[in-house]
Amino acid sequence: MNSAEIRHPKNLAPKTTRNAKLGKATTPTPGQWTRTIQESIDLAVQHHNAGDLPKAEGIYQQILQANPNHPVALRLLGVVSHQEGKNDIAVDLITKALAIKPDYVEAYSNLGAALHELGKLDEAVASYDKALTIKPDYVIAHYNLGKSFHGLGKLGEAVESYHRAIAINPDYAEAYNNLGNALQDLGKLDEAVASYSKAIAIKPDYAEAHSNLGVMHYINGRLDDAEKCYRTALELKPSDTAAIDNLGSVLLSQGKSAEALEYCRKALELNPNSINANLSLARSFDGLVPVWHTAMMNDDERNDAYLTALQTAITADTHVLEIGTGSGLLAMMAARSGAKQVTTCEASPIIATTAKEIIAANGMADVINVIAKKSNNIEVGADLPRPADLLVSEIFSDELLGESVLPSIEDAKRRLLSPEGRIIPGGGSIMIALFGGEHIGKNIMVDDVSGFDMRKFNSVTSKQRHLRTNDYDIELLTDDVEAFNFDFNRNNYFPPEQKTLRVSTITAGKCYGIIQWNRLQMDDSIVFENHPSIKTPASGWKHVVYILGKPINVEPNQIVVITAMHNRIIPWFALENIK
Repeated sequence: MNSAEIRHPKNLAPKTTRNAKLGKATTPTPGQWTRTIQESIDLAVQHHNAGDLPKAEGIYQQILQANPNHPVALRLLGVVSHQEGKNDIAVDLITKALAIKPDYVEAYSNLGAALHELGKLDEAVASYDKALTIKPDYVIAHYNLGKSFHGLGKLGEAVESYHRAIAINPDYAEAYNNLGNALQDLGKLDEAVASYSKAIAIKPDYAEAHSNLGVMHYINGRLDDAEKCYRTALELKPSDTAAIDNLGSVLLSQGKSAEALEYCRKALELNPNSINANLSLARSFDGLVPVWHTAMMNDDERNDAYLTALQTAITADTHVLEIGTGSGLLAMMAARSGAKQVTTCEASPIIATTAKEIIAANGMADVINVIAKKSNNIEVGADLPRPADLLVSEIFSDELLGESVLPSIEDAKRRLLSPEGRIIPGGGSIMIALFGGEHIGKNIMVDDVSGFDMRKFNSVTSKQRHLRTNDYDIELLTDDVEAFNFDFNRNNYFPPEQKTLRVSTITAGKCYGIIQWNRLQMDDSIVFENHPSIKTPASGWKHVVYILGKPINVEPNQIVVITAMHNRIIPWFALENIK
C-alpha cells in the first residue's frame, strides 16, 4: 500500500523531502496460510489499496484476534497506522512482525518509513539497510534510504541511493525528482535541472517536478520560464500550495504586484503558515527593503566584536575567506590583524569594484583579493590557492537567515574551508520576545485619529515590519527567548524547523506582537547582540516585528504560545494564544 504521502513540493527556499513510500500492500504466497486467513488478507488488501483504511484495519484486527502472531496482518496493520499518522503504533506493530519473521523484507522497509516520520532518521537508515541486505534490488528501499540520508544532511549518500533506485527502475520519476532535490542542495544546479526534466519526461503530469523545475529557473533568473512551470504545475494540481506561493513570488519579482498579491492570498488560504506567501504578501504591501551598508559600516559595537574575534583567531599564516565583501571593511580588518592572505567575494559587480578601490586606497591591495562572484561559484585552485583557514561573513539579514547564509556556509564548509578551519561568527541565534509600548505602537498601528476609527487600515499593512530606526521606546513583555540556534563550526547542514514555544509574560501591558533580533557568537567569549533595549547611533541589523491583527492586553505570568518556524532562508513567528 502506498504511504499517504504528505507532499512538500519545492518552494523557492530549499524544500524538505517527501514522506517515505511504503510500497503496495502484498498478500502472502498462496498456501502459506490457511485459506480462511488467505481470503481475509486478500479482502483487506483490496480495501487497503482502494484507500478504505477503516475496512482494511477492521479485517486485520479480526485476523489478529484469532492469530495474534500473524506477521502479515501485524505488518499491514502497521502500514495503516502509519498512513493515519500513528507512527509510534506502526513501529510497535511492524517490530512485532519482524520478531516473528526476521527475514520479512517489506516489514523492514515499512519500519524505516515509520521511523523516518518520527524523525528517527538514523534508525530508519539502519532498517532500510537490513531490507537491502535481504533484497539488494529492493527499489523502494533504495529510494526511501535516499530521503533519510537527505534528512540527515548526507547529500552524497542520498544521491547514491537515488541513482541505485533509478538503475533498478529507469522510469522511476519520483526518484529523479528527489535526486534533483539533493543535487540542488549540493549546488549542482545544472544536474538538478536535468533530473527534474527527466522526471517530467517520464511522467508529464508530475506537478511537483514541474514546480521544482520552476524553482531552478527562478534561481537562475529565468523568471518567464519559472512562471510557465508553476502555471503548468497548477493546471495539474490546482491546490498545490507551494506552486501557488512560488508563482506569487515570481510575479512579485516581475513587478506584477497586483497579480502576485492574488496568488499570495490564495496560498495563505490553503496554508496560513506558508513562509513564502507570508513574506511575499508583506513585500507586496511594503515593497522590498534595501540593505543599508552605511549604517552597517557605522555600527561601532558590531565592528569591535568582529575585529576582536579576528585578532584572536588570525596568525601570520592564516588564509582568510570572506563571503560578501560589501565595502571591504571586514577584509581590511582581517588584513590589519595579520592575515597572510585575504580572499573576499561579492556577487554585485558594482559593489565589488567599489570595494577594490577602497582597499587600494587603504594600501591593502597586495594582501586582499576581491572576486566578483558568489561564493558558490568560487573554485579552489582557480580562485583560491588552497582551502581557507578562516571563514568570516556578515551576510546576515535582519532576520539572520535572509541572505541565504545557511546554504552559503554549508557550501563553503564542504568545498572552500579546510577541515580544521574556523568560522567567524561561530554561531548565531534568532531571539524573540513579546513587545509593547505606546511609542512603537503609534508607529506600527493606527486606531482612532481625529475622532475617526481608522483601524481597518491595519488590515492592508504588512504584518512583518523592519524597524528602520533605533529610537523607539520598546517595552519587552517577556524574557528573551532563543527561538533557533545555529552552530556554524559544529554542524554541516541546517534543516528547516518548526516548533511551538511557550513563554511566560513578566509584566502587564498592551502587546502589539513579537519582536526579533540577532545574537552572534563570534567565538567562545565574544558575543554581539542587537538587543532592542540597547539604542545605538547606527545599527547594521535592524529589529523585525511580527504584528498582531489587533493589540492584546496581557498580565504578568500568562502563558504565551508562539509558533516559530524557518525554511532555511526566512523565519516566521505567529502568536497562537495567551492563557
